[in-house]
Amino acid sequence: MNHFILAAIHVLTSPDVIIFTLTYVGLALGTIPGTRLDRSSIAMLGAIAILLFHRMSFSAAMEQIDFGTLALLISLMVISAQLRLAGFYHFVVNKIISAADRPWTLLIAVVGTAAFLSALFANDVICLIFAPVIVVAFKRAGRDPVPYLMALATGANIGSAATIIGNPQNMLIGESGHLSFAGYTLAVLPLILASLILNVFGVALVYRRRIFHPAIITPSPTNNAALAMDDPPEAPDLPAPAPAVQWPMVTKCLLIMGMLLVAMIFGNIISMPRPIAALAAAGLVLVSRKTSPRDLFAMVDWNLILLFVGLFIVIGDAQVHELLGPTMHALKTHGVNLQSHGPLTAVTLVLSNITSNVPAVLLLKPAIPLHAATLWYLLAVVSTFAGNLTLLGSIANLIVAEQSARHSIRLSFTEYLKVGFPLALITTALAVLYFRF
Repeated sequence: MNHFILAAIHVLTSPDVIIFTLTYVGLALGTIPGTRLDRSSIAMLGAIAILLFHRMSFSAAMEQIDFGTLALLISLMVISAQLRLAGFYHFVVNKIISAADRPWTLLIAVVGTAAFLSALFANDVICLIFAPVIVVAFKRAGRDPVPYLMALATGANIGSAATIIGNPQNMLIGESGHLSFAGYTLAVLPLILASLILNVFGVALVYRRRIFHPAIITPSPTNNAALAMDDPPEAPDLPAPAPAVQWPMVTKCLLIMGMLLVAMIFGNIISMPRPIAALAAAGLVLVSRKTSPRDLFAMVDWNLILLFVGLFIVIGDAQVHELLGPTMHALKTHGVNLQSHGPLTAVTLVLSNITSNVPAVLLLKPAIPLHAATLWYLLAVVSTFAGNLTLLGSIANLIVAEQSARHSIRLSFTEYLKVGFPLALITTALAVLYFRF
């Protein structure tokens, strides 16, 4: 017993364990009380502590960073930024809004377009562009925008699982598991389509009165409902003017994106790794007579990049010092085998909503064998579907809520649960059945 206690004290007082634990507690909380730290800065502080306390040399820490995933992520952000500056996203949103008098058409269009564009250009970007335009258009019409904001967030999350470039965790999984771009998409596409259908009907069911029998909403300064429709003086009723569509630039970007998809699909045949193909595509986008590269780089989510860098080092240190070995052994001893569909799904669903999906994937990926393609597929889909469980489960959800709040539409935690919670559980259960049979 004394030997066991001394061993436990030794483990708990290990600098590696302390750094790892504090980092993941900070990620779960989203900040450190009394500070303005966010998840990216917490991950970086964890990496800095590892270097500061000589738990890993600088060169060894750099070896833990997956620069291929970072190159892929930055490149796609640059391409998406160019499309945004060229007015492409605003053009698409305005086309969707033109169907405002046809509820089913509008709902399907919001979910379908958000899903399709998220699969190619990442769900965070799509939600950032779509949310304010949807809010303003419906407020002008005196209609409730909340059902369509829910459709936007949940549809973007589900749709982003359709490809290995649809969201950051899928990019990481695609590189770590050496997954085929086309092979992954073909394997999960029926599941994604079925989940999107459930998404449409779920939103329609929960918000059937607001969608099909909408009441005209009039601003009221005393409205204390969950959805406040009045505009405070500091909240502008209109977003920044939409940029005029620059079709030559849009055409160029879409052609480059098309070539990139071809390169990703046939990468093995043409001997071109995905990160290099993505960097080449971003390089072509940067060559422009109208857009400054500085403007494009300013729209890259560097916070997300720093989150990846910090987590790569923190998780790498945990693997080098075998911190997770006893935990994995204990889980297996108690019947929780992460190489089985059910346990992997349950742990991924819970962990993704505690620490967010990127940290969860980084923590779980060492438990999955390299060539176990089905397990990699399941991890990618479930970690993405988990983002629909709560408002805090996905950065895309928070973007929709924050953008809506700027125009006096409050998408509360409990409001989000009405659709997100059952949708996440049903689609996750469907994923387990899909990959099992």
